[in-house]
Amino acid sequence: MHPLFSNESVNAEVLKRRAFNYRWAIHPADVIPLTAADPDFPVCPEVTEALYAYLSEGYFSYGRPDGDREFKLAVASWYTRRKNAGVSEHLILPVNSAAYGLFVCAKFICTPGDEVLIPDPVDFLFRKSIEHAGGVAVPCAIESETAAFDFEMLEQKINSRTKAIFICNPNNPLGRALTKDELNRIIQFAQRHALWIVSDEIWADIDYNNSCTSILDRSLEAYNKKLVVSGLSKNFALAGLRIGYIIAPDEHVFSDVLNHSLHQTTAFGIPLICQIGGTAALNKGEYWLDAFIQHLAKMRDKTNRFIESCSFLEPRNTQCTYLAFPRLKIENVDAADTVARILELSKVALVPGGKDWFESKSEGHLRICFSTSEAILDEAFARIKSIEHVLV
Repeated sequence: MHPLFSNESVNAEVLKRRAFNYRWAIHPADVIPLTAADPDFPVCPEVTEALYAYLSEGYFSYGRPDGDREFKLAVASWYTRRKNAGVSEHLILPVNSAAYGLFVCAKFICTPGDEVLIPDPVDFLFRKSIEHAGGVAVPCAIESETAAFDFEMLEQKINSRTKAIFICNPNNPLGRALTKDELNRIIQFAQRHALWIVSDEIWADIDYNNSCTSILDRSLEAYNKKLVVSGLSKNFALAGLRIGYIIAPDEHVFSDVLNHSLHQTTAFGIPLICQIGGTAALNKGEYWLDAFIQHLAKMRDKTNRFIESCSFLEPRNTQCTYLAFPRLKIENVDAADTVARILELSKVALVPGGKDWFESKSEGHLRICFSTSEAILDEAFARIKSIEHVLV
């Protein structure tokens, strides 16, 4: 067991004070939350050291509206090293979370009434961002084992108001990455209909078999209407620093995206200190991420074995992300009710499927986040197994 991700490295007392968003800080002390995708481990020491060094100088001045150059260079280098993508730092806009990045892209693309194709299932933020921009989210069912679109169905949903297709790669909650062939088919489809492609790649680094390809990968077909949204919440456990970014295809698009972000008003924008932490993570924390993925692979296997042992869950193998998304075996059982019963009887919190969380195709599923220590995961699974007989 790597010491960075040992049972002893989880500081439960700190988590119970700071970990919100359905996690430790909002539940009673006896509840184990396997809920929101936020790791239970401290960040890599280099991030903490960089933040301390920045704080010690005592100045907290305005940052650049278009982002800190060192952070932008770090993102560009990351995409070169790990994504086979040549990205210019001048086309990277740091934003206050990847979630806000989706909102900015939707504002850039949509006028009221415009339609955007989205996968189903997918995180609720896709719909929220599009609707906030006055657009209409059009869900399109994807294959549960591959996250692939049905292109005949996509063609049927195209009309004069369709402006974009949003993808989540790897998909949350399915834990599946799109293949290069599937990505090329999406690019060809977008070209035929002059659509924007917005690729949410927040999970792209949590990949257990190198199956995830960025839409910006050099080996894919060229297309000048690609936007990437990502951040450092999932790969480096920096959700609280709200570090996101958008990658634009050219300077003209970058300028328009910057205008839609409202950064130049100073009412919006990502704090400079957050970008300092992000730069340290990308430039010095690669070893931490690699060790984290090794730990997660063990927790994934443990989670898969647990699901296989449960009489009320269908087996499910996660390929990417640190989320499992099994289906309930009993038909027409409300996942929210099942999750509520598990919480009441075993004191383990999970996330249910359902339209409000992950669109309609997620009904009948529940989501388990396993980015915690082995001891915590063992205890949570033992608790659920002890009440399994009332769930079948």
